[in-house]
Amino acid sequence: MDRVHLLLLFVSAAVATWPNKPHALIQTVIKDPITNLYFTSIDIGTNITVSVSFVIDLSQPYTWLDCFSGYSSSSYTPIDFDSPKCNLHNPTSPFNVPTPDWWVCSGAGEKVKPGCSDHPCGINPYNPVDNTSRAGSLSEDVMFFYSTPDGLSFGSRFQSPPVTLACVGRRSFEGFPSEAQGLLSLSRNALSLPSQLSSKFALCLPSKTEDSGFGDLFIGGGPYFLPPLRDDASTLFTTVSLITDKASDEYFFEVKSIEIDGKALRLESSIVSKLSTVTPFTVLHRSIYERFVKEFRGKANAKNMVEAETVVSPFEVCYRVKKGFKMEDVPVIDLAVGSSGGRWRIYGWNSMVVVKEKGVMCLAFVEGGEMMVIGGYQMEDNLVEIDLQSSKLSFTSSLRRHNTSCSRFRPVATDWCRKDTNS
Repeated sequence: MDRVHLLLLFVSAAVATWPNKPHALIQTVIKDPITNLYFTSIDIGTNITVSVSFVIDLSQPYTWLDCFSGYSSSSYTPIDFDSPKCNLHNPTSPFNVPTPDWWVCSGAGEKVKPGCSDHPCGINPYNPVDNTSRAGSLSEDVMFFYSTPDGLSFGSRFQSPPVTLACVGRRSFEGFPSEAQGLLSLSRNALSLPSQLSSKFALCLPSKTEDSGFGDLFIGGGPYFLPPLRDDASTLFTTVSLITDKASDEYFFEVKSIEIDGKALRLESSIVSKLSTVTPFTVLHRSIYERFVKEFRGKANAKNMVEAETVVSPFEVCYRVKKGFKMEDVPVIDLAVGSSGGRWRIYGWNSMVVVKEKGVMCLAFVEGGEMMVIGGYQMEDNLVEIDLQSSKLSFTSSLRRHNTSCSRFRPVATDWCRKDTNS
């Protein structure tokens, strides 16, 4: 049985009717220590219902999964090539779907099995890890989610309306965690999961292994309670406007400047930046990266951080881990964002990677690309919310500054008392 679902055995197996305005939904998030990717498990289909582990991605237009390895659902419906949903994309001709997987689909027609269609909406799902595309076809099926009526605990289990997703073959998962069977789209595309279920979602990516707890994917908005912090974590938000790019489904925003312990880097102009859960560490363009590293070295030296001779790939700068040293002592990196003076503050927990076997900690920023990409490591233990309707990005900076994190075991029912705002 799936590891995430072991935690939910004691939740009622009854499935509630999907309401017109459902409670916020919650999914547990796991960090894979080998690939540094984040995934969540979702029950999909009926008669039979199977649990599928999806890698979380903020850029791909639609969710996709392997439809040929044990997925056999009576509620599965293929999307026809001529349907309006198919026309939202640039579909591949139904007679030119270049994948051998359709050859195993005998008898497509009256009642098809997942992955099979005699007139498929052919598409080309993209694997952002190994940078390859595979042929697939659009379809629909129901999914099952747990609600969180109080922003803290698991509530009723809901069956969703039919959700659009893509079927792909068995060879589409290079670079994924071993148990992953699909990719979950959280992009701004009309066929992403949030767009189909709600206009708002939030990610709390875990920094620890599953033995220490799970992170969270909230769909539908807050409140967000992360004990022992007693306030709704959304009170810590800094909010900025997203930049719309009609050619992309990703989330872009503007970084006005970068500061290290209060010292601003010289930038010719603001930096267009984006969020990525499949890029492990923040990427800086070469023209910025060299100045960034130089300034960080100077500030680290002033704090008596001793640079190590050992350098661990893919990093350029590493420091000795000295007894008694705290991550709070690492130079603070500030990203000035938007036009209202907001800051995304990056503390040592998110700027340094500890490599215990080498006895060093390394600056978790790498060189490359044409823009700044905020990687998964920098988002860990930061609650990040995206509002598709208002095109806003909100974030908390590190929750560790508030004695909490994104690694936890959530209760089904709780006697934990939220802070009494009337006292």
